[in-house]
Order: sequence, then C-alpha cells, then structure tokens
Amino acid sequence: MTSLGVQLNTKHRRLVVMDNGLVQVTLSNPEGEVIGIKYNEIDNVLETQNEEDNRGYWDVVWYEPEKQGSYDKLIATDFKVIMQDENQVEVSFTRTWNISLRGSLAPLNVDKRYIMRRGVSGFYFYAIMERKEGWPDVDMDQIRTVFKLQQNKFHFMAISNDRQRIMPMPEDRATGQPLAYPEAVLLTDPINPDLRGE
Repeated sequence: MTSLGVQLNTKHRRLVVMDNGLVQVTLSNPEGEVIGIKYNEIDNVLETQNEEDNRGYWDVVWYEPEKQGSYDKLIATDFKVIMQDENQVEVSFTRTWNISLRGSLAPLNVDKRYIMRRGVSGFYFYAIMERKEGWPDVDMDQIRTVFKLQQNKFHFMAISNDRQRIMPMPEDRATGQPLAYPEAVLLTDPINPDLRGE
C-alpha cells in the first residue's frame, strides 16, 4: 500500500494542518500550539474538554539570577513554511524578544518547528532558542513539551517493554496528599483502589 503524500493546509488563517493520511496534526496560527491530533479513527487524541491552548504546548520555567522563577509558554507570533513537498513538510512558529519584554517573557528568540513525513504515523518537533549577546542572563529549570491526552481514552502508560502501568486519573491528584514537589502527590483515595498508597 502506498502512503499519501504529505499535505499542508493553511487556508484557515488561524490554523495550520499537516496530514499524511496516517495522522493529521492541527496547530494554532501563529501561536504554534498543538490543538489537535487525529489518529486511527480518533478525531482528536488530545483532551477536547480543555481549551485549545491547554492541549499541546511548549513551556519553560526561567529566572534571572536572584529573582523568582517565571513560567513562559513560548507563544509564537509569526508562522512560515520551511519546506513542503510530497515527502515532508516542516513549519516554523517564531517569537522575537526585545528589551521591552524583560521580566514578562524569557529573553530568547524562539523558533518552534514541526515536521511531518510521508508514511510515518507521527510527527516530529524541536525548538531553536537563541539568547543574543547582551541580553539578560537567565537560568532555566525546565524546558518541556506537554500533550494532554483524552482522559476517557488513555489510562495506560508504556515507557519501555518492562516499564508499563495503569495511570491514575487527574482527579486523583486533587484528593491526594501533597508531597515535597508540586508535581507529586501520595494517592490516598484514587478512583482505581489498586493505586492507593502510590
């Protein structure tokens, strides 16, 4: 079976859609956030109960020396196509920093890239972050990409062949006992009782 060539649709001014016949990825324009992933009969594997800007995104936690940490979702302001042919599409969402943004956004020029290839049932992404000479010094504790999957469809996680498990539900975090790190809770009354005490 021959796979379809990669299609790029930018007709809707607020959306960029990449589709190779196996997977379809919808990105917000110009922000560059992943708002939809259509795969294998599922219209959107991302949590559709969330706002579009809370489904798939990049973020960083950064701070200038001696200052408190700040959170930045790396929202882009410009979109362009890097390459497009039947075998591959690469798109770019950029944001340019200037001194008037000091304190509100990480002092970085940001270029978020998304790539889709023919015959591949997924997509690739990477970011180029540039700090120019003379810009404020910053430290970054965290740089991550986040994909929030539909809670009613995804209850199992597989990291490797020997690291697989049933996952607790988001509601379990609310009823759990907070631990030293904000991301961690002790499951005291989980929906799945087998997870109690984890």
